[in-house]
Amino acid sequence: MDKRGSLFQKKYIILALVLFLFWLILSSSFAIESVIMGLVASIAVTLYSKDIIFDEEETSLYKFSGLIQLVRFVWHLILEVVKANIGVVKIVLDPSLPISPRFVVVPIPDNLKKNFNKVLYANAITLTPGTLTVDILEEGYLIHALTQDAASGLKGSVLEEYVMKVEEA
Repeated sequence: MDKRGSLFQKKYIILALVLFLFWLILSSSFAIESVIMGLVASIAVTLYSKDIIFDEEETSLYKFSGLIQLVRFVWHLILEVVKANIGVVKIVLDPSLPISPRFVVVPIPDNLKKNFNKVLYANAITLTPGTLTVDILEEGYLIHALTQDAASGLKGSVLEEYVMKVEEA
C-alpha cells in the first residue's frame, strides 16, 4: 500500500474515533448498548462521508485559509441563528401572529461549484429559524419561509457571502 493510501486509512480511523468520543460525551452513558451503538454509528458515518470529507478537491479544509474561512462562516451562522431566533420569538408572541408562509426558490450562487459548499449553505439555511431547505433543484434551493421578510432576506445574505469565502479559500 502506498503512503497516500495509508495516510487516508489513518484519517478514517481518526475521524471514527473523534465521532465516537463525541458520541460518548453527548450520550454521557457508558452502558454497553450505548457504547456499541456509538461505535457502529461512528463507523457508519465515517464510511458514508469519507468520499466528501477526504476529497481534497471538494473541500478546502486541508488548507489553513479554508479552515479559517470555515470558522468565520460558523461564527456568522451562529449570529444569524440567534438573530433569526429573536425574530421568530417576536412573531410567535405577537397576538396577530404575522406569518405568511411560502415556498421560494433561491438561486444557487454562480461561483458556488463544490457540492460540499452547496450542502453547507443549504444546511445553514435550514438551521436558521424561520427557513427550511426542502430541496436542491436545477434552478436553486427550494426554501420554505415563515414570513416574506425571511424569504426576501435569503438572496445576498451574510451566510451566502461567507459560504462564498469558504468556496474561494
